[in-house]
Amino acid sequence: MSVFNHVLEEVELLGRKYPPVSYLHTGCLCGAVIALLKVPLSFQRYFFQKLQSTSIKLALSPSPRSLSEPITVQNTQQLALKVEGVVQHGSSPGLFRKIQSVCLSVSSTLQSKTGQDYKIPLDNMTNEMEQRVEPHNDYFSTQFLLNFAVLGNHTVTVEASVVDGSGIVWKTGPKTTIAIKSLEDPFSQQLRHQLQQQQQSQQAAPQPPPQRSVYARFQ
Repeated sequence: MSVFNHVLEEVELLGRKYPPVSYLHTGCLCGAVIALLKVPLSFQRYFFQKLQSTSIKLALSPSPRSLSEPITVQNTQQLALKVEGVVQHGSSPGLFRKIQSVCLSVSSTLQSKTGQDYKIPLDNMTNEMEQRVEPHNDYFSTQFLLNFAVLGNHTVTVEASVVDGSGIVWKTGPKTTIAIKSLEDPFSQQLRHQLQQQQQSQQAAPQPPPQRSVYARFQ
């Protein structure tokens, strides 16, 4: 806008100072045309550039029966999470970049605890994994083994990204979450109940009176 204002001021000033048409007017017009041509045209990006659209659809298994119902797993076992997906292209697939692989990252977060605080290794408390899968005919599949040693409710997040031929990661998504509920296995639960019953029976049993020796009578 400053260029247009400057040209307008020069033309108006020249018309007031020098009423008859002279070489000054011609030079002013030439300078105004050159100044206007130097201003880049503000065309929209879609006017001169085509866009490449790529989207991914994910399917997780096991999947819950309903959105509000979590998937149950025992704390001593691993959950095999299978991730399947399909790469969807726009009208011009591979116009600028070709997909080399799909990067899948899986992480879990503990929402609430339902059991006692046991000494559990740090590696078994969280899940942070990443895999790169090469799609075949726009289809890919892989598996993750997840640990849920801490009893309680967990949230698992699966996020997909696209890796092009240059190794650049594009955050295309999507991001999917599922709820997991870690339960105590029956064998450990039975052992814990037996220990609790033994402790309670020992505390409830009457203590025998202290025995006095024969020598204590003469002291």
